[in-house]
Amino acid sequence: GKRLARWAVAKYNVYDIPYQSPTYKSMKKLGDKIVLEFDQVGGGLDTFDVNRVIGFTIAGNDKQFVPADAKITGKSTIEVSSKSVSDPVAVRYAWADNPVCNVQSKEGLPLTPFRTDDWKGITADNKK
Repeated sequence: GKRLARWAVAKYNVYDIPYQSPTYKSMKKLGDKIVLEFDQVGGGLDTFDVNRVIGFTIAGNDKQFVPADAKITGKSTIEVSSKSVSDPVAVRYAWADNPVCNVQSKEGLPLTPFRTDDWKGITADNKK
């Protein structure tokens, strides 16, 4: 409800406020890390509940996702890595039925779940 109210207030020029959740824009591989960039970050990326960034997984060419270490490195960037993945190629955020995640904009709008890969899911070949 709060997000819809923000959207209405911004769209009808009542106030100039951020009203969209941060969204995935791009990724860049830097050695054993992936740096993600986001749009619609308002005043910048932040976390809630705890200071540690929660909700990211990372995979190499084997397509085996593992929990990732992540940190906010700029207003619109997050760096993701794992000691278990030396050559990462894909990242996912909040990619689960009931994800535990905590990234938001400083205005309290949650980061939209996303994935950087287009690999088939477990149900892709089970259509009836």
